[in-house]
Order: sequence, then structure tokens, then C-alpha cells
Amino acid sequence: MTTTLLQRPTAQLELLLWSRQLQKARFDEVAALRFLSNAIVSLRDAKTPELSPIGRYLIAHEGIYALCLGTIYLHGVLPVHHEGSRAMAIQLAFELLDMTIADLHRILHANRHLEDIADQAIAPMTNGEVRDLVALGDRALDQARLVYPDCFF
Repeated sequence: MTTTLLQRPTAQLELLLWSRQLQKARFDEVAALRFLSNAIVSLRDAKTPELSPIGRYLIAHEGIYALCLGTIYLHGVLPVHHEGSRAMAIQLAFELLDMTIADLHRILHANRHLEDIADQAIAPMTNGEVRDLVALGDRALDQARLVYPDCFF
């Protein structure tokens, strides 16, 4: 017996498809697992103390974003790339993962912070901010294990 990881799109995802904020994606289970693998590896690498705090922060954020894209991709859709699509993908995924409102606010704040520092030559970043973001990513991965257990072998 074979199973597929593909989930039915929720009503909210269907509405965003209709409004062309999301697009249907040709689903491939290997690609779905690659999103998850990228998230796991990035969050692991973000814990490497030899890297600078800003480097670890960027890696952690990219890991969380990979998890978010993977979560949406499991429903056969991906965001249409335009301004604000990254924040929308994060918000949708955190809702699909049943993350807390507080965690949603934390990741959206981290996303805005990332946008603010993206064009700065020297971006201030503390180890505490990095630890908080990595912990948030770990919570999101734990929640993904509960919501999508077939993705974790």
C-alpha cells in the first residue's frame, strides 16, 4: 500500500488560490521531504556557535521559511512571489501547524526584523535573539511532527 503526503487544500487556501495569491504546484513527495530536510538542517546549523549571530539568525529564519513552504506545499500550493508573499506563507503555515498566536506574532516580527536589516552593512544581532528564533523553529518542527506525522519517518 502506498500513501501520499498530499493533503487537500483548506477553504482558506482555496480562497487564496482563487484570488491568485497562491498557485497550484505540481506535487512531488521528494520535493515535499526536501523542504522538511532543509528546515531540519538549517535549524541544526543555526545552533553552530562558530557562526556569527547574524549568520545564525539568517540560517534559522531560512529554516523556518523552508518549513512554512513545505507545510503549504503539502496541500499542493505555493505562494505567488510578490511583495508580502513571504509573510503570507509564514502566517498560513503557522495556522496550518496550529502554532500559538504568540508564536505567530514572534515569527512575523522576526520576518519584519529580517527585512529591516537586509540592506544594512552591519546588522545588530544578539545571541538571545538567535536562541529565541531557533527555539521557535524547533517548536514549529515539533508541531509539524504532530500535524504531519507521515513526513517524519
